[in-house]
Amino acid sequence: MSTVDPIAARKLRANKRPGPVRIALPLGFQFIGGLAAGYGWPHLAVLEDVEPPALAMTAIITSIPLLVLSSIAWTAVAIRSSNLGLALGGTLAWLGATLGVGAAAVQLNYPSILMWVATGCLAIFLFFGSLGIIGARARRSAARREAEVMSTGTMTSARVTDKGYLSFSDSSKILTTVTFTFHDLNGIQRWVQRALLITAAEPVVDGQETTLWYDPMDPGNDKKIVVKLAKDMPLRQP
Repeated sequence: MSTVDPIAARKLRANKRPGPVRIALPLGFQFIGGLAAGYGWPHLAVLEDVEPPALAMTAIITSIPLLVLSSIAWTAVAIRSSNLGLALGGTLAWLGATLGVGAAAVQLNYPSILMWVATGCLAIFLFFGSLGIIGARARRSAARREAEVMSTGTMTSARVTDKGYLSFSDSSKILTTVTFTFHDLNGIQRWVQRALLITAAEPVVDGQETTLWYDPMDPGNDKKIVVKLAKDMPLRQP
């Protein structure tokens, strides 16, 4: 027995945004894994006929599980919040790799091949960093556009014409594309599709009604259409 609704409590836990520790840990291990890989593997490549130092061997052995497990953990964390970019994990991993290769190059008296490898790691780090910046700007722009449409656009009723799935099987969640229809101010019927993460506890059915906002001056612009049901069932938490 409980004085708190267990269903509501479970939903709250499922939709809870990841805290600082859950964010910092996988990112930290991404950086450490990249650093270990960047430091250890160059020793194995350059010292072909000599056994690498114990520290380098330890770095080689630990780098792979660190990178794999932290990548999985970061993906699980980032997908819970749209404010977190998936590219951030890769950015820190390649930053660590760049520093690791640089440290190995210093220890091995700057072999030319390691200088090229370090340059390549730095280029990939900058690439991932650029992706993260572009993605963050795109998310902020989309959020501003949605807020503007909901505050200044026309609100109307929309109906689900295709729920996008047949039934739930082993999983309690389905990622699918749902089709909605609505009529603009001129009486023209329009259709719009949105990707939804649907749960078995809150299924979507054909004919279901929801609220929709659109720009009356540009009703055919898909980017200026906001569907409430899609906001209620986002792929990633806001």
